[in-house]
Amino acid sequence: MKKLVLVFLILLVAALLPVVAVAQSADTIVIRGFGNITTFNPLLTDDGASYQAYSLLWPAPFLTDSFTGEATPGLTSWTISEDGLTYTFTIREDAVWSDGTPISSDDMIFSINAIKSEDVESSLEPQVALIDVVNRVDDKTYEVVLSDNNCAILSDLSAIRFLPSHRFAADFSDFETNELNTNPDISGGPYILEEWAPDEGQRFRANPTYWAGEPNIPFLVNRVVGDQAVAIQDIQSGGLDYTYFQGDLFQQIEDTSNLQFQSFPALSVNFLSLNWADPTNPQPAYDENGNPVEQTPHPIFSDPAVRRAVVMGFNVDDVIVTLGGAEGGTPLVSVVAPTIGWAYNAELGRYPYDPEGAMQLLEDAGWVDSDGDGVREKDGVSLAFTISYSNILQHFETTALIAQDQLSQIGFDVQLELVEWANYLEQVYYGQQYDATPMSNSGGTRTPDPNEFLSLVLSTDDVPGSGNNLASYVNPEVDALIEQARTVPGCAPEDRAAIYYEIQQITREDVAYNWTYVPNIFHVANTRIGNFNPGPAWVFYGYTAYIHEWTLEQ
Repeated sequence: MKKLVLVFLILLVAALLPVVAVAQSADTIVIRGFGNITTFNPLLTDDGASYQAYSLLWPAPFLTDSFTGEATPGLTSWTISEDGLTYTFTIREDAVWSDGTPISSDDMIFSINAIKSEDVESSLEPQVALIDVVNRVDDKTYEVVLSDNNCAILSDLSAIRFLPSHRFAADFSDFETNELNTNPDISGGPYILEEWAPDEGQRFRANPTYWAGEPNIPFLVNRVVGDQAVAIQDIQSGGLDYTYFQGDLFQQIEDTSNLQFQSFPALSVNFLSLNWADPTNPQPAYDENGNPVEQTPHPIFSDPAVRRAVVMGFNVDDVIVTLGGAEGGTPLVSVVAPTIGWAYNAELGRYPYDPEGAMQLLEDAGWVDSDGDGVREKDGVSLAFTISYSNILQHFETTALIAQDQLSQIGFDVQLELVEWANYLEQVYYGQQYDATPMSNSGGTRTPDPNEFLSLVLSTDDVPGSGNNLASYVNPEVDALIEQARTVPGCAPEDRAAIYYEIQQITREDVAYNWTYVPNIFHVANTRIGNFNPGPAWVFYGYTAYIHEWTLEQ
């Protein structure tokens, strides 16, 4: 079994004062980092804090229009064969790594083959599942040949970064231990890392050889600000030049006279995940030979009546009101982000908030409070569970607190466990060692496609240590429909939409997850930043694709 190595940041870095103390400098922009990164290697993690840092170093193959979400030429341009199975990419002739080595076909071939390698555990494995082979045409041209039609291929490829293959062992033997994972001294992106430290942040300098042009702002500090109150204070005082907030937090900013901002629904889905499997013995859905693994069921959430009672007994509207009402976000009904309107089944509707109905559902299923202590039991098993959560974003804690309060009123014994972000990723998100957890998924790519969210309900992505299916939801019918939607001949949205609607219907009936809401995101910058033009297709941290165009206006 391959195992993902989450490289935690323990390196001590000297001379950190510039990382933590720069504000309103004439040559430096300070942006907010939300937590410690786990690695600079983009193939070994998909957590947001790491994404924000490594996106400044490792270039994506192409750009995504921040308003339409469509893939546009950038570092590469491409053509598609008549049968739709071969994508030929051409890299810009002038594109080089910061050490002067040309960015070449070998670098993308290396990245894709690393993901496909048995020696590397990567959360991007679903993105390369339909890639049969990557052919080197010449130094600046490569072909991605598919084994079957893949309507989401550009979305899949947008998540895979060029890596400097000349700095890694060709056989991937050092891929998870290479010094570039923790101390990168090379870049093909807009900025070059100068220094960093856990709990503090990273300081970058502009890359003069960046293929899209040297950034206008000489230095960038990505400063870790985990406390929301500190972030609100710092964006007002000038301690931060850019951050993003959810609606409720933006409303707490008292003075916006020195700020510019835009608000859009997030390209994400939020949910309360209920673990279908035993958290003391997390198992993948399939073994190394592709045979199904019979997972030990969760003592309470394996019962569909319990999952449905949780949904009916937890009022998501109360979370939304707490987060700012209409400006905070909108309710969510399924696994597909409503931002991708053509694929979102808005007709499904939500389960109603009905605590009386939830209690009756539990009674009918045999979960009764026989001893009068307020907690239901069945066959000697108490209706008790723990919500593990990170406070890296305020809405995780808000969801946990409201769910605890309301579910405790209908016969659940709900405890809360606050887990530090790095431990949360290892223990909860990837490790699947939890009962329930509030979380969100932003897809992870800059070219949105509904398929990228469906890793949450894809059984082959139920892989402790790397997969996104953290609920251990396994339904072969859904797996088949996901594959069908991705391989529709011609890829017409109307043909694909019908399949996605069916997926959403089935996963709703199964209560694969308790879908909660989609937050409204406010991108906020100091008015001294010029060329600040976010669009609705920005992923939270997707601004890094255009940050070289920003200017400082003193």
